[in-house]
Amino acid sequence: MFFPEQENISSLPSNKVPVKYGELIVLGYNGSLPNGDRGRHKSRFGLSKRSKANGVKPSTVHSAYTPQAAKAISSKDQHSISYTLSRAQTVVVEYTHDNNTDMFQIGRSTESPIDFVVTDTAIGGPGSPDPQSVQSTISRFACRIACQRSPPHTASIYAAGFDSSKNIFLGEKAAKWRRLDGQMDGLTTNGVLVMHPRQGFTQDSQQGVWREISVCGNIFTLRETRSAQQWGKMVGDLHTCCTL
Repeated sequence: MFFPEQENISSLPSNKVPVKYGELIVLGYNGSLPNGDRGRHKSRFGLSKRSKANGVKPSTVHSAYTPQAAKAISSKDQHSISYTLSRAQTVVVEYTHDNNTDMFQIGRSTESPIDFVVTDTAIGGPGSPDPQSVQSTISRFACRIACQRSPPHTASIYAAGFDSSKNIFLGEKAAKWRRLDGQMDGLTTNGVLVMHPRQGFTQDSQQGVWREISVCGNIFTLRETRSAQQWGKMVGDLHTCCTL
């Protein structure tokens, strides 16, 4: 998905100006990380139109762990999301290629599916806990962003990212449910929270309301605790999600 020599800019023909969807910026570092930018671990990441679309969209739903569902999970060419409802029931949703979107993934993992590596900041000083013993608040495959390749290049954010096997697994303890339309949805353990400042990003900006994004890109009020199994109230969907 990412090649260092590309620096996140698509290899478009030289006579065409690359389309830049926007940027992701790690706040609080004034443009540079303590140990410097290294490969995909950097303080800012430009989202530009790829030379070839790599987006995906949901397709076939398997309401039981059938041989077809098992094949979808084990296939290296097939994206899928597995929702474990109980030890006896798992719903598997296959995803198919989407020619209309570019996908970018963010997370703590340094594996190749992650385009933008984000890690916790280690707090030093006497009495500070061992960084190795502190549980990270950033998931290895935290979230993914899909950008429309055609104007107005709308960007949508989704909780959870596909791993090296192109799978997302929501275990028994993860918050998950079946929507009224019969489709599955869920939340990740660490959660993916978004907030739009009032007055925009200006000198007059004020903190807006924090919301949580689901695996399918829907918007919810915050849970009582970060990893609670009971989800909040739905207040929007992926079409009202975000603008880069």
